Parts: sequence; structure tokens; C-alpha cells
Amino acid sequence: MDGSWAAAVLVCGPVLFAILAACVLSRFADRDASWLSFLTAVLGVTIAFSIVAVVPYDVWQALAFQEEHEDQPTHSLLRSSWVAIYWSTAVLTYLFVPVLMEYEASGDFSIGARIRTSLRRNAVFYVAYGLIVGLLLLLLILRGEVHGSLQSWSIAASNAWGLLVLTVLMGFGLVAVPRHFWHLANPSAQLRDLYISAVAKDEIRLSRLFELQDAVASARAELSAHDLVDREDLHGLSCSQQTAQLAFATLCHTVERCEELHGQLTNRGIDFVCSPGSPSNVSLKAAASREDASLTASPSCHPGRPMSLSSRLDSDGSSRGSSRGGGQSPLHPPPSMQQLAQLHRSLKVAALEARRASCCLDSHIQRCILFEDLDREHFKAAADLLGAPRGVSSRGCFPRARAGANQFWRWLLLLWLRHLRVRVLNGLGHACCLLSTAIVLGQLTMFLDRWNLSMLSLMFRRNLGPWLTQVLCVIPLSYMTYSAYFSIFRLKISGWYGLYGNHNTDIGSLLWCASILARLAAPLCYHFLLLIRVQGTSFQAFMGQMNVVPALGESFNQVFPCLVALLCSCNIFNVYGRIMQCLTLGVIDFELGAGADGEDPLADGKQLVERERRRLAEDFSMEMHEDRRSPLVFVSTPLAVPAG
Repeated sequence: MDGSWAAAVLVCGPVLFAILAACVLSRFADRDASWLSFLTAVLGVTIAFSIVAVVPYDVWQALAFQEEHEDQPTHSLLRSSWVAIYWSTAVLTYLFVPVLMEYEASGDFSIGARIRTSLRRNAVFYVAYGLIVGLLLLLLILRGEVHGSLQSWSIAASNAWGLLVLTVLMGFGLVAVPRHFWHLANPSAQLRDLYISAVAKDEIRLSRLFELQDAVASARAELSAHDLVDREDLHGLSCSQQTAQLAFATLCHTVERCEELHGQLTNRGIDFVCSPGSPSNVSLKAAASREDASLTASPSCHPGRPMSLSSRLDSDGSSRGSSRGGGQSPLHPPPSMQQLAQLHRSLKVAALEARRASCCLDSHIQRCILFEDLDREHFKAAADLLGAPRGVSSRGCFPRARAGANQFWRWLLLLWLRHLRVRVLNGLGHACCLLSTAIVLGQLTMFLDRWNLSMLSLMFRRNLGPWLTQVLCVIPLSYMTYSAYFSIFRLKISGWYGLYGNHNTDIGSLLWCASILARLAAPLCYHFLLLIRVQGTSFQAFMGQMNVVPALGESFNQVFPCLVALLCSCNIFNVYGRIMQCLTLGVIDFELGAGADGEDPLADGKQLVERERRRLAEDFSMEMHEDRRSPLVFVSTPLAVPAG
């Protein structure tokens, strides 16, 4: 039984998580992401959640052996799998992913150059880490405190790092998750913070558009200062000249794409998708009216505003062209490949930040409109915004069946919004609060052997059968995982990391997220096993090798988690967020309500959302006018125009 169960869990579980991770990440990943980087991100997420999924089975197996007064075999399939999973995670997250992240972020123009740049950038960190580890080992050798194997020290070091990060993340998540559900159940309380943060996000978006404009103008100025050779004429040049001209051609293509992106974000905005194919898949065009008067206006009309991108580039190009005679050599020496790579990298970063800021604002505006409809009890309008189907085309197979399915889905959405949403969210908030309290109390007494306050350990004193034991294990473990990963999913680090929907997440952010999830999975599960006080699992037998390591062994795992209670207290009294803002100078944001400067940001936010609501209503009216021209089989429930 053990072999068949273990084989089923170890094979079916990762395959299921891999398929699910690929489907979810495909909605976040940029469409231009390479398949190797995307599959690496999928692999990292699969490993992370597979570790969490296998632990409940390991717990039941340990309790079953204890009930039968037997010891687990030393060479079981499960124990061998933990060894393979650990070293695969280490190689993936500490070696392969960092190199791949720098490779994707590099501005070089050839595969070899990008690999060399990535290795050079990572070598700096590897050397720094090696020096620190070497000094610590030398200190311990001189004191005679070096015990255990290389694997023991590796497990202890990675577990200590993971436990340190988990302490910070759970100190935030154990309080933020219950609050999150309670706030979702109270739209009126959400709207004030949403209005204020809408103004701040709009200012950030404008700033990112200006930065993209400057980056494109600088690139155009650099390109116009040198004569370019067509790619068709490269056969008569040397290898170095061919490489330089190909770099120029690639840079020109990137500049053109950035100009196109700037035009889309400035004049038309970003279309955010409610659900593919639904009639509510409409564009708010969040940048249309604001940039028509600011970014594209002349400086004489709007003092202090930058001129439009096209006029600025034309003026730069004309000034460059007038300074050089036709057919003459350029006034400036040709830039080096390193300078071109740096210029290419700056263009990629500026375009990425502009897309991020615009996507963030559009999704925020949609969120504001949704909560306004819920607060005003306009549930039909809220259902339309969430993607309730309006009608079904008479073309295609089974139009009446599809119409009935759409009507049923719309009825479910209205039932959820009108009657179930508030009750379910409040219930989830209270349940999460109880789980957070149980986890914190267990962590406070984790280092005590005679008595403890861990209410979770009461459920695992004996074997309750394979299904009930694993279900009771899945609930608190899933909540601990969600509360820890909750912060990572909502984390926004300006210029470096952020998860954005509708294919607006760069592959570097996905790789970093997958790497962090995989690194934290093993320390999180080991901490959970110490919390529920179950002994004899295969996972503990493998991770327990670090107990011989001084300072980072057993005492560190039992005492350090007590700091979670202190961090939770700081978060309850809103001290946690202020400390993070001071330490990070506002660069790190957990998307829980950003402030904005101004005389009345609340009123400004309301005006901004109201303007976007009117634009949404206009787009909706245009879609209805177009739909009347095509034959539709309408559902019986009429469509409500968005409130406002």
C-alpha cells in the first residue's frame, strides 16, 4: 500500500500542479517571453506546491507507522524523493534562475553576449556570498564548532534564510489576510483607500510615460547621430561591422516598438480583459483624455509639460540632420557595443515600467467601479463588469444551449453578489482570524517540550485514517502557505518586481516569484511539522540533518519563529507598514492602500473614477449599437448599463 500510494502522490500531484501552473502563469506572462524561461517558471511553481501537497501524505504515513509501532524504512520512495526534490530546487533557484533572469534583462544583441553579461553580473553576487560563507566557516573552524556534512550545512543555511523571510512575510500575512476578506465584504470602507491610491497610481503612470518618452528620444538622438547601413549591404563588411550594424537594426526595431507602445498608452490606453469573449470585455482607455491635453500638447500651451513624442523626435532628428551635411561622416564617434547594449536595456526597462503602471491603473479603476456598484447595490452592473454574458451569436453550434448556459452563469453571479458575497467573505475573515491566532500561539511555545499552546497539535495525536488526517493537515498548511505567499503575490517593487495580469508581467518577475516560492516551500513545511508536533516523517528525517549545525540548527527553528507574534502585533497597530515604508523609502508596496499628495486626493480620485466610468458607459453604448447590427440570441435577463 505504501509504495502504490507514494507513487500515485509523487507522480499525479506534480503533473496536476504543472498543468495548473502553466494555465495560470500564461495569463500573466508577457506574450514575447521565451519558452525556456516560461517553462522554468512553471517548474519552480510546480516544485513549490508539490512539496506542500506531499507533506499531508507524509504526516499520515508517520502517524500510521506510530500506531502500528513500526519504524519507517530508511530507504523508502518518499525519503529518496525528498532528497531529489531538495537538490533539484537548489540547482534551479540558486544557479539556473538567477542566470536566466539576468539573461532576459540583458540589453545585448547576441545570445553569447547575453550569456556573458548574465554570468558576469551573477559572479559578483556569488563571490560576495562565497566570501561571507568562507569567513563564517573559518571562524567556526577556529572555534572547533564545525560538525556535520556539506548537505547538513546546505540545508541549515537555506532553511535559516527561508525561515527569516517567512517570519517577515507571515508577520504581515497572518494579519493582512483576515483584514483582506473583511475589507472585501465592506465596499464603502474600501472605496476611500481606493480613491486616494487611484490618484497616486495615475501620477506614477504619467511619470512612467515621461520616462519612456525620454528614453525613446535619447535613443533616437543617438541613432540619428550616426549613419546606418542597411542589412542587405552587410555582406561586404567585416564581422565586427556586421555585428555593429545588426545591433543598430535591433535597436531601431526596439525604438519603433517603444514608440508604438507609447502611442497606445497615450492615445488609446490599455484594454483590460474581464473575461475572454464576454461582452464586458471593454476598454476603459484610461490614458485617452488625460494625455490628449498633457503629453501631446505643445509646451507653449501647457508650460511645464513635455512636448509630444513625435514632435520631440522630429525636432531631434531635424537638428541632427541639419548639423550634418548629406553624405558626410557623423560628427560623433560610433558608440561601442556596451553603450548600445545599455541603451537597449534602458529602453526595455522604460517600456516595461510604462506598461506596468498603465495596467496597474486600469485594473485599479475597474476595481473602483466594481466597488461603487456594490456599494450602491447595482448588482446587475457589477455582474456586467465581472463578465456576465449578454447574448449569444446565432452562428455556431447549439445557440440555445449556450444561451441557457450563459443565463445560468449570469444568475449565479447575481446570486453571489446579492446574497452570498458578504456572508462568505465575512465568514472567511473570521475563520482566517482563528487560524492566525492558533498559529501564533503555537509559535510562542514551540521551544517548550512539556506544555504548549498549539491547538493544531491536538488534531494529530493519533491516526484518524488516511483521508481525514490529510484533510485536517491540508487546511492549516494551506492557510500558512497562503498567508506567506499572499505578500509575494501582492508585492510591488518599483523597477524590479511585480505581478500584473493580462500578459503584462515580464518574465524576470515570474522567474523571481517561482524561485522564491520554491525556496520557501521546504522551510515552511518543516516549520509546520514542528508546529503540529508530529514526529517520524520522512521530511523531518531529511531536514533534521541540520540539527548538528551550531546556531542554525534545532534551536534556531524553535526560537526564531516567536518573532512572528511581535510582527503581527506591529501589523495590528499599523506599525508594520510604516516601518517597511521607512526602510525601503517607499520603493516596496504591498498594494494595501497607497497615499497621495495633494489638497484633496479623495475628491480627485472620485473625479478620476467618474471620468473613467463615463468612458466605460460610452464604450458600452457603442458595443450595443454594433451588436444590434448582428443577429443575436439574447438571454432573458436584460443588461444593466453601468451605474452612474
